[in-house]
Amino acid sequence: MNDNGRVLPNTHFTMMEKLVAMLVGRGLSYSEIAERFEVAKSTVKMHAENAAGKLPGTDPPRMKLQIWWRGADIQVLSPRAER
Repeated sequence: MNDNGRVLPNTHFTMMEKLVAMLVGRGLSYSEIAERFEVAKSTVKMHAENAAGKLPGTDPPRMKLQIWWRGADIQVLSPRAER
């Protein structure tokens, strides 16, 4: 995170988590991503869940990654976060 409470795009992600997170953030399905990387859908889902777990908030993984991709504030991810 940076000083103004925003989650930075490269924060704590492995390369595969970052790639999957970016594609999920753009709206691709786990199946579409799996096809692109020629891996199992479960592998993509695992990377997405790992990446989402590194972000604040309690939203479902796909939603957290889409919010992250759009650069939303932490308060959007977790409305109860201390300000």
